[in-house]
Amino acid sequence: MKSQSTSGFKLFGRFLLEKGIITEEDVFFARSLQRKKNRKVGEIAVSMGLMVPEEVEMVLTEQESLGGLFLDLAVDMGIMTIKEKDDILKEQEENHLFFGEALVEIKAITRPVLIQELKAYNLEKLKYLKKVKAGS
Repeated sequence: MKSQSTSGFKLFGRFLLEKGIITEEDVFFARSLQRKKNRKVGEIAVSMGLMVPEEVEMVLTEQESLGGLFLDLAVDMGIMTIKEKDDILKEQEENHLFFGEALVEIKAITRPVLIQELKAYNLEKLKYLKKVKAGS
């Protein structure tokens, strides 16, 4: 069975695996690197001085019972403002390590191969989405 994203289309890693460009081991190491480098929004909020660890725990507890997004809950709880939420999201976006970049960093693929395969992946995804839309 193919791994699918919530949109119904395979993830980039599965695409590369099926083409034989990367291995399961490459996926493991790239995901591990992402987990190490991509900080959670609560960690970012604390490092920016917008929350203290106890507030992070309060929001996480609320999230466990209510569900929802961490930063939305923090705003709803009055712990931070919408502007602070936006600042945290901007910080997270600017420092996010994408899966393909992680593959380059662990030397599973080169940057030119990444660019080439991202183009191929996006073309395949576009065809898929057009097909889905035509079937609706």
